[in-house]
Amino acid sequence: MSYEMRRVIIFTHNFAAMRDFYRDMFGLQVVEEDDGWADMAAGGCHIAIHAAGKGAPSADGTGPHKIVFHADDVAAACEDLVSRAAKMGPVKVFGDLHLCDGDDPGGNRFQLSNRP
Repeated sequence: MSYEMRRVIIFTHNFAAMRDFYRDMFGLQVVEEDDGWADMAAGGCHIAIHAAGKGAPSADGTGPHKIVFHADDVAAACEDLVSRAAKMGPVKVFGDLHLCDGDDPGGNRFQLSNRP
Protein backbone atom coordinates (compact mmCIF):
# COMPACT_ATOMS: atom_id res chain seq x y z
CA MET A 1 0.00 0.00 0.00
CA SER A 2 1.34 3.47 -0.81
CA TYR A 3 0.46 6.79 0.81
CA GLU A 4 0.45 10.27 -0.67
CA MET A 5 0.55 13.41 1.47
CA ARG A 6 -2.64 15.27 0.63
CA ARG A 7 -2.83 18.22 3.02
CA VAL A 8 -1.48 19.94 6.11
CA ILE A 9 -4.13 21.10 8.58
CA ILE A 10 -3.40 24.25 10.57
CA PHE A 11 -5.55 24.57 13.71
CA THR A 12 -6.30 28.11 14.83
CA HIS A 13 -8.40 30.15 17.23
CA ASN A 14 -8.57 32.90 14.57
CA PHE A 15 -10.10 31.07 11.60
CA ALA A 16 -11.10 34.02 9.38
CA ALA A 17 -7.76 35.80 9.71
CA MET A 18 -5.80 32.64 8.93
CA ARG A 19 -8.01 31.72 5.96
CA ASP A 20 -7.73 35.25 4.59
CA PHE A 21 -3.96 35.35 5.13
CA TYR A 22 -3.21 32.20 3.14
CA ARG A 23 -5.79 33.03 0.48
CA ASP A 24 -4.72 36.66 0.01
CA MET A 25 -0.96 36.50 0.66
CA PHE A 26 -0.25 33.42 -1.42
CA GLY A 27 -3.20 33.50 -3.84
CA LEU A 28 -4.45 30.09 -2.72
CA GLN A 29 -7.84 29.06 -4.07
CA VAL A 30 -10.39 27.94 -1.49
CA VAL A 31 -11.71 24.67 -2.95
CA GLU A 32 -13.94 23.70 -0.03
CA GLU A 33 -15.28 25.78 2.83
CA ASP A 34 -17.62 24.88 5.64
CA ASP A 35 -18.18 26.14 9.16
CA GLY A 36 -14.66 26.46 10.59
CA TRP A 37 -12.97 24.64 7.69
CA ALA A 38 -11.28 26.01 4.58
CA ASP A 39 -9.36 23.69 2.26
CA MET A 40 -7.06 25.53 -0.17
CA ALA A 41 -5.16 24.26 -3.20
CA ALA A 42 -1.44 24.88 -2.72
CA GLY A 43 0.17 23.02 -5.62
CA GLY A 44 0.76 19.32 -5.03
CA CYS A 45 -0.68 19.51 -1.51
CA HIS A 46 -3.52 21.40 0.18
CA ILE A 47 -3.43 23.64 3.22
CA ALA A 48 -6.53 23.40 5.38
CA ILE A 49 -7.41 25.95 8.04
CA HIS A 50 -9.44 24.38 10.85
CA ALA A 51 -11.11 26.38 13.62
CA ALA A 52 -9.88 25.19 17.00
CA GLY A 53 -12.38 24.77 19.81
CA LYS A 54 -12.31 23.13 23.20
CA GLY A 55 -9.72 20.40 23.31
CA ALA A 56 -7.89 22.08 20.43
CA PRO A 57 -4.46 20.78 19.50
CA SER A 58 -1.68 22.28 21.56
CA ALA A 59 2.05 22.06 22.08
CA ASP A 60 1.74 18.64 23.75
CA GLY A 61 2.43 16.80 20.49
CA THR A 62 -1.11 16.94 19.11
CA GLY A 63 -0.77 20.09 17.02
CA PRO A 64 -1.10 22.80 15.99
CA HIS A 65 -0.49 21.09 12.65
CA LYS A 66 -1.49 17.71 11.29
CA ILE A 67 -0.09 15.99 8.19
CA VAL A 68 -2.79 14.13 6.28
CA PHE A 69 -2.19 11.15 3.99
CA HIS A 70 -4.80 10.08 1.48
CA ALA A 71 -6.24 6.55 1.48
CA ASP A 72 -9.23 5.43 -0.57
CA ASP A 73 -9.95 2.78 2.07
CA VAL A 74 -9.10 4.35 5.43
CA ALA A 75 -9.94 1.22 7.46
CA ALA A 76 -7.63 -0.96 5.34
CA ALA A 77 -4.87 1.67 5.48
CA CYS A 78 -5.22 1.88 9.26
CA GLU A 79 -4.96 -1.92 9.54
CA ASP A 80 -1.87 -1.84 7.32
CA LEU A 81 -0.14 0.71 9.54
CA VAL A 82 -1.15 -1.05 12.76
CA SER A 83 0.29 -4.31 11.36
CA ARG A 84 3.59 -2.44 11.06
CA ALA A 85 3.41 -1.20 14.70
CA ALA A 86 1.96 2.28 14.11
CA LYS A 87 -0.13 3.71 16.93
CA MET A 88 -3.54 4.43 15.41
CA GLY A 89 -6.88 5.49 16.86
CA PRO A 90 -10.29 4.33 15.69
CA VAL A 91 -11.64 5.08 12.21
CA LYS A 92 -14.19 7.89 12.44
CA VAL A 93 -16.96 8.15 9.87
CA PHE A 94 -18.79 11.37 9.00
CA GLY A 95 -21.07 10.41 6.10
CA ASP A 96 -18.74 9.68 3.18
CA LEU A 97 -15.72 11.11 5.02
CA HIS A 98 -13.54 8.53 6.81
CA LEU A 99 -10.67 9.62 9.08
CA CYS A 100 -8.16 7.91 11.33
CA ASP A 101 -5.55 9.67 13.49
CA GLY A 102 -2.23 8.23 14.52
CA ASP A 103 0.87 9.33 16.39
CA ASP A 104 4.44 9.18 15.12
CA PRO A 105 7.30 8.18 17.48
CA GLY A 106 7.72 11.84 18.49
CA GLY A 107 4.07 12.11 19.49
CA ASN A 108 3.13 14.22 16.47
CA ARG A 109 -0.37 13.63 15.16
CA PHE A 110 -0.99 12.51 11.56
CA GLN A 111 -4.16 11.42 9.81
CA LEU A 112 -5.43 9.07 7.15
CA SER A 113 -8.36 10.50 5.17
CA ASN A 114 -10.39 9.63 2.11
CA ARG A 115 -11.13 13.33 1.48
CA PRO A 116 -10.05 14.06 -2.12
